[in-house]
Amino acid sequence: MNDMDCPRAGDLRLLIVDDSPEDAEIHARMLRLAWPGRVTVWTAALGEDGLALLREDVPDCVLLDHNLPDMTSLEFLAEAGAACAVIVMTGLGDEELVVQTLHAGAQDYMIKGRVTAGELSRDVDRAIEKFRLQRDLSDSREQMAAILSSVDDAVLSLNPDCRPLYVNGTAHEHLGITVGEPLPGWLCLTPLHAAVTAVLGGAERQLVEFSDGQRWFDARVHPSPGGVTVVMRDVTRQRLERERLRLLESVTVTARDAVVIAEAEPVTYPGPRVVYVNRSFTEMTGYTPEDILGQTPRILQGPQSDRRVLDRIRDNLKRWRPSDETLLNYTKAGTPFWVNLSIMPVADETGWYTHWISVQRDVTVQVRRTMLDQARRDVLEFTATGRALEDSLDVICHLLSSSLPGHAATVWVRSDHELHMRAASGDLPEQLRVDYTGSGSTVDLRQQRGVIHRAVHDARDVIVPDLLAPGVQLYEGMHALLVQHGLRSLWTVPLPASDGSGIIGVLSLVGNRPGTPDHEEAALLREVVDLTVTLLERFDAQAQLQRLALYDSLTGLPNRALYLEHLRRALGDASRAGEQLAVGLLDLNRFKQVNDTLGHSAGDDLLRQVGQRLRAALRPSDVLARMGGDEFTLMLPYRDRDRFEAGIARRLHEVFRDPFTVAGQPVFVSGSLGLALAPLHSLEPETLLSQADMAMYEAKRAGRPMGVFDTHAQINPQLVSLEADLHRALPQQELELHYQGIYRAGVREVAAAEALLRWRHPDRGLVNPDEFIGLAETNGLIVPIGAWVLREACRQAAAWQAQQPGLSVNVNLSARQFWQPDLPEVVLDALNSSRLSPHLLTLEITESVLLDVPDAAQTLGALHALGVRLSLDDFGTGYSSLSYLHRLPLHGLKIDRSFIRDLGQAQGVAENIIRAVMLLAHTLNLHVTTEGIELEAQAGFVEALGGDHLQGYLLARPLPAADFERQVLTPNQSTELHVDPLKPTALH
Repeated sequence: MNDMDCPRAGDLRLLIVDDSPEDAEIHARMLRLAWPGRVTVWTAALGEDGLALLREDVPDCVLLDHNLPDMTSLEFLAEAGAACAVIVMTGLGDEELVVQTLHAGAQDYMIKGRVTAGELSRDVDRAIEKFRLQRDLSDSREQMAAILSSVDDAVLSLNPDCRPLYVNGTAHEHLGITVGEPLPGWLCLTPLHAAVTAVLGGAERQLVEFSDGQRWFDARVHPSPGGVTVVMRDVTRQRLERERLRLLESVTVTARDAVVIAEAEPVTYPGPRVVYVNRSFTEMTGYTPEDILGQTPRILQGPQSDRRVLDRIRDNLKRWRPSDETLLNYTKAGTPFWVNLSIMPVADETGWYTHWISVQRDVTVQVRRTMLDQARRDVLEFTATGRALEDSLDVICHLLSSSLPGHAATVWVRSDHELHMRAASGDLPEQLRVDYTGSGSTVDLRQQRGVIHRAVHDARDVIVPDLLAPGVQLYEGMHALLVQHGLRSLWTVPLPASDGSGIIGVLSLVGNRPGTPDHEEAALLREVVDLTVTLLERFDAQAQLQRLALYDSLTGLPNRALYLEHLRRALGDASRAGEQLAVGLLDLNRFKQVNDTLGHSAGDDLLRQVGQRLRAALRPSDVLARMGGDEFTLMLPYRDRDRFEAGIARRLHEVFRDPFTVAGQPVFVSGSLGLALAPLHSLEPETLLSQADMAMYEAKRAGRPMGVFDTHAQINPQLVSLEADLHRALPQQELELHYQGIYRAGVREVAAAEALLRWRHPDRGLVNPDEFIGLAETNGLIVPIGAWVLREACRQAAAWQAQQPGLSVNVNLSARQFWQPDLPEVVLDALNSSRLSPHLLTLEITESVLLDVPDAAQTLGALHALGVRLSLDDFGTGYSSLSYLHRLPLHGLKIDRSFIRDLGQAQGVAENIIRAVMLLAHTLNLHVTTEGIELEAQAGFVEALGGDHLQGYLLARPLPAADFERQVLTPNQSTELHVDPLKPTALH
C-alpha cells in the first residue's frame, strides 16, 4: 500500500479507492478546493487495501472505482456492508450497472471526467445525508419491529385484499398468521372479518370481541395507509376472572365480615385499586362502593395507624405472601376502630396473581380488653415491685389513649382540697400539661370552678360533647386553649373511693373529634376507673406501709432502720470532710413504773410527748429516732467537743425539767443519755451504738443524766461469767425447746408449733432469752445451738405426726446462721435425720437477715429448693422493703406484736397498718400470722380482716414439749391438718 496517503485532521474524511493515481489525485484536489482546510483524504489503489482502511477507521464517504484490479465495486460493497456513504465511479453511463450498485448499498454514482469540483462536493454531501437518513430509517424499522414483536398483543397489517403485510411474533405463534398468506379460515368467520371490511370501506376504528371456541379476544381495527392495522388481545383470563368475581360477590355480599377485593398491582404507592367491597364493609367503615371503588385501601389509614404493621403488610404484598395483622383504621367520619386484617393473594389457573382479597373483622372490643388486661398486669407488677405511683398512672394514661385513639388522658389525684396532675398521655400538647387548669398542674377545689371541680363536687361524669357547640362555658381561658390545639370534646370522670368515703381523683380526657362515649367506651371507662381506684388505694396502703418501714408508728420519729441509714451516710460524709459526730442512746428512767401504774396507753402518750420535746430541743441538723421501748437514738454533728457536751447537757435538762401530763396528771421522768464519738471511738454504726449503750448504762448506774463512752471502762464480770456458762450449756444438755401453738384464724385449730429456745441454768434457773441469745450471736455459739434447735424441732414434729398429722413446726434462724455457707446442708440433715417432710418445716427469718447478709437471697433460694417454707418474722419493725416480698421465695410473714398492742390508739394508725399489710401480703399470695394476740377483741379484728393464723397468750403460752402435747394436742383434735396448714385461707 505504497500509494496510500496518510490522512490529516479535518472536518470531513473521505476515502478514494481507485487504481488510477491521476484520477485519485484529481478528485482529492477537487475536494480540497471545495472544503479548504476542512477535509481529510486518503487513497487506496486496491479493493482489499480500501476495505482494510475502512475497517480501521470508517470515513464519512468512499469514492469507489467500479473496475479495480482485484475486485469490482459490487464485490467491495458486499464486503464493506453499510458502513458509510459510497459513490461509485464509472467510466461509462451504464444504467444497468447503476441500478445494481444502488441495490448493493451505494448512495450515488458518477461518470469520471464529467464532474466539476462543485458538483463533486454536492454529490458527496447528498450521499452522506442519504446514508444517514437510510440508517436512521433502518434503525427505526428495527426498533419498531422489536417493540411489536415483544408485546403480548397480536399485531398485523392487512392490505385491501385482507392479506397480511406485517405480522408480529405473537400473531404468528399464537394465531398461525403468516405474511403473504391468507388469514386462517376460522378468523374469517368471526366478527373480526366484518370489522376489517367496514374499515376498508371507510368506517372509523372498530372494536369487536370474538372467540375461537376456547379463547376470547378483544380486537381493535384501525385504518392505515394501504389497508388496515389489527391489534388483538387474548382476554380469556380476564373474562374468567370476572366470572369468578361475580360468583365470589354472591358469597361475600351476605358475609358478616367486611370483604375487600383489590387488583394485584401496584403493591407500592399508591397501592392496589379496590374493585369490590361488600355491604358489611360499608356498615363497618361508612364508605359506600361509590366512595371506595377505584381507590386504594390506604384511605382507611389515619394518623395513629401503626407504621410498623403497615410496613409488614407492604413487605408481604411485595413478596406475594398472606398477611394477618391487627391495625387501627378510621371510618369515613374519622372514628378510629381496631380491625383484624386477613389478606390473601388470588392467582389464576396459570399461577399468575391477579387480585388481593382482604377479610376484615372489627376487633375493637377485643383489643380494648387485651389492653385493659395488660394494664392490670403492669399495674400489679409495678405495685408489687415498689415502682413509683407515676409509673403506674402512666400505664393508665397509655391505656386510655391507646384504647380511645384521638383522646389524650390525664390523671388527677386528690390531696385534701387540691387535685394534682400526676400523669398525662404522651401525646397531650405540652402547653396543656402546664396550663390545663389555668393554674398549672393543680386544681384548688375551694375556688369552685371548672369541670374538674364540678365532677368532684357532684360525684358524676361531666361530658362536654362538642367544644364548638353554642353555649359551652368553661372557666376563663380553658375553652380557647382547648380549641387552639384542635380539641373538640372533654370528658371528665371522677374516681370514687371504694369505701364510699368520697372522690380520690379524676380522669380527664380531651378528644380531637366531637362526641360522647358510646356504650362500649363508657364500659371501658368504668373498668379503668375501677382499676385506677384500686391502684391509688393500694399505693396509699403501701405509703402507710413504707412509713411504717421507716418511721415509728407511735411517735412518728424515724425507726432504727432509717436511723442507721442516716448514720451510715453521715459517717461517710464526716470521714471525708474530717467532721465529728456524736451517736447518742437515751433511755427513760421510771418509764416502767408509769407503764405499770397508769397503763400502756399512758406509757405510749408519755413516749409521744418525750419525742416531741426532744425534737423541739434539737437542731435541724440533728437526727432523732426511736429504737423501741423507751429508748431513743440521736445523731449529733459537732465541732467543739466541750461546747457540744455542755450544750447537749443543757438541752437535756430543759427537756425533762417540767412534768409531762399523762392520764390527766403531772408525771416527772428523766432520761439517761450515753454518747459515743466518731471518729474518736469508732466509725462503725453498730459499734458506736453499742458504745453509746454502755455509756448510757454507766450514766444510769452512776445517777448522771449523761455519759460519754470510756474506752478504759471495766468489762462486766457478770457478762463474762454468763458467756463462759453458755459455752457449756449445749454439751451439758441445759438447753431445751418450748413450743407455742399457731392457730388457724376463724376455726381456732392448731396448725403449727413455734419452737422457742430456753436455757435452764443449773444455778440461775431459766435464763431470759434476751440475756443469752444476743450473747450467743456475738460469740458465734448461735451456729451450733441453731443446728441443735433445727434437729430437735424436726425430731419432735416428726414424733407428733402420729398424734397430729400435718402439724408443722416453725424455727427461727438468726442472721449469724445465714453467714454460714452450709446452712442448707444443716437444714437438710435435720430433715433427713428426723424423716420430717420438708413442707412441715417453716423457717422464720427477720428483716435484718435480708439487710445485713449479702447473699441472703441465694441462701433463701437454696432453702426453698429443699421444699421447706420461709416466713418473714417481726414484719414492720425493720426496713420493711416491699421489693423483697416480691422477689424472694417467701410463703408468709408475721406481723409484729407491737401493732396488735397499739390497736385502738393513735387515730387508728395500727388498724390501718395491719389492714395494709394484710392487703399487700394476700395480693402477693403470702399467708399472714399475727402474733401477740392476748385479747378476744384483737383476735376478732384480725379474723375480720381475713388473717390466716393467730399466735398469742389468748390461745396458748409457750410450753415444754410434754405439756404442749398434753394441753394442745388433744386426742380429739381435727385431722383436717392433712391440708396445707400454712396456705392462706383467702385472698383479699
